[in-house]
Amino acid sequence: MTPLLLTSATLLVGGFTATVHFMVSARDGIFARCIRAYEARLERHTAFLLLPYRGRDIARVQLLAVAAGLVLLFATQRPAFAGLALLLAGVPPALLWKRHLARVTKLERQLDAWLLLLANALKATSSVGEAIASTATLVPPPFSQEVDLIVKELRLGVPLHRALAEAGERIGSTSVSGAFMVIVVARQTGGDLSNMLERAAAALREAARLEGVLRTKTAEGRGQVVVLSLVPIVLCAVIAWLDRSWFDPLIHHSYGRAILAACALTWTVAAVWAHHIVGTEL
Repeated sequence: MTPLLLTSATLLVGGFTATVHFMVSARDGIFARCIRAYEARLERHTAFLLLPYRGRDIARVQLLAVAAGLVLLFATQRPAFAGLALLLAGVPPALLWKRHLARVTKLERQLDAWLLLLANALKATSSVGEAIASTATLVPPPFSQEVDLIVKELRLGVPLHRALAEAGERIGSTSVSGAFMVIVVARQTGGDLSNMLERAAAALREAARLEGVLRTKTAEGRGQVVVLSLVPIVLCAVIAWLDRSWFDPLIHHSYGRAILAACALTWTVAAVWAHHIVGTEL
């Protein structure tokens, strides 16, 4: 019986895989368009992270693995395969998104140091492109990787404003895009770019300091909300442990259950409201 089930599962996996392949290969189908949109989103993450593999490869392997997990679920009736399919569907994009955000955060932290390096380089040369190229080996990664991409585009003949605009769009950070815009505007208007970059770096350091203070105060407020939210639950647990019959009128009577429902509703509203109050956007 086991070889028969194994053969059936193998045939199901193969047939389902072939069906998925034909559905993906059809260019005009809704399923194919959704897959292409998903591949494009993964491709954006993999290109930004400079990974050796492409988003299309991740999507195809992920799709086939999920299909195999669903077929095995129907063949064996084991819920573990359903959990495995959900895990394979959700973990890869979540990990890529987390690494994307971490890289953007590192770039923002290194921005002020790069601006100071660029300002000092502009005191030795009047060419913005040469000054940017000289900072590629001085700033640590990942900012050095982004600067290296900008330098390569400049060497291929791409205008400076276009290379900086594409870099800002690729990074997707308002701070980095604003700093690049300062460079472009100061270069086109003929201002003192070195002085402007020094002031921009000082402003970024002050903004980072204020953001750290705000994040600390917000974390303290959220900790207080968590403690205050857990106090009623802990108090009820202690009372029930001391006297198990204390909550019998609330549990075994309709009025008591209504009171418990009202208390649970007000507790939930208060906890969510307090979380939104202390959850200041940074």
